[in-house]
Amino acid sequence: MNPKLEYPEDYYEHLARTLGEEQAAWARLPRAEREAELTWIHESFNTPDDLAVWPPELNGGIENGWR
Repeated sequence: MNPKLEYPEDYYEHLARTLGEEQAAWARLPRAEREAELTWIHESFNTPDDLAVWPPELNGGIENGWR
C-alpha cells in the first residue's frame, strides 16, 4: 500500500514565491488531476515528445517521428 505523498505547506509557499501563485495552486492539486490535465494537453495538441522522459533527439530521433 502506498501512503499518500503530501508536502508541508512551506513547500507550496516556496513554490508561490519562486514560481508564482498559479504554479503553486497547480502543484496543490491531487496527482491524479495533474496527470489527467497533462494527458489531455498531450492528446489535444498532438505533442508526442513533450512528455517523453528524453528529448526527441535522444529518444529514437526520426524513427519516433522527430525531424
